[in-house]
Amino acid sequence: MPEGVPDPKDLLNILIISTCAFVLLVLIYMLYMLRVLMNELNPAAIRKPLFSNLIKKLSDAVPVEDEHSILTDHNYDGIHELDNNLPLWWKYMFYLSIVCAGVYFYYYHFSGYGKLQIEEYNHEVLMADKEVAEYMKRSANSVDENNVKRLTEPVRIESGKVLFLQNCAACHGKGGEGGVGPNLTDEYWLHGGGVKNVFKTIKYGVSQKGMISWKTQLSPGNMQEVTSFILTLKDTHPDHPKAAQGERYEEEKEVVSK
Repeated sequence: MPEGVPDPKDLLNILIISTCAFVLLVLIYMLYMLRVLMNELNPAAIRKPLFSNLIKKLSDAVPVEDEHSILTDHNYDGIHELDNNLPLWWKYMFYLSIVCAGVYFYYYHFSGYGKLQIEEYNHEVLMADKEVAEYMKRSANSVDENNVKRLTEPVRIESGKVLFLQNCAACHGKGGEGGVGPNLTDEYWLHGGGVKNVFKTIKYGVSQKGMISWKTQLSPGNMQEVTSFILTLKDTHPDHPKAAQGERYEEEKEVVSK
């Protein structure tokens, strides 16, 4: 959501709270006016405590001495039933719930601002995907030789190929066939094969062989991409391959990062 634009959820909360507060104020005002009117009609009521009058009005209860006027003909083992009115507080709370329900219904079904359950779910999934993508972007630069995993995404393999051609092809050949550096397409490795060993070799270099350390020129994520591309060169059989060097590496089942 653009910065400075109010969240629709906040607007809904403000609207509901404002509506409830307004209805409550109207209710209090009506009760006050009712009390004033009753005092004018019955001056004796003025002497009664305000709290007692308020409780009586809110409960709308019939005095005990007048209960015979609301007595029903229901009789259960000598227990009689009274036909009391609904308490005013209950009645007005019911009216208030209708008002809130109307506001809720309008907001979610007609205003265009509210999101229904499926829309809210899809929105949350989208936000989660963005957070995962951001996390993966950050975590790409926390890769090292201990936790590096082989990549399989075509986009990142292609990125590794571009980096390889820019930085590695001069010594290893464009197809990894070898030159000044060893052949990268066979099963033999001077410093160990597999994703962790290749990554480590790229990161720290081999000074005695003239290979520089790339950790100051490539990010950990970039070195992971180059490593993953190099591993795809196995058994590609380029033209004029350099003779095998080092020891044969028996590939183990490697963890792949998807």
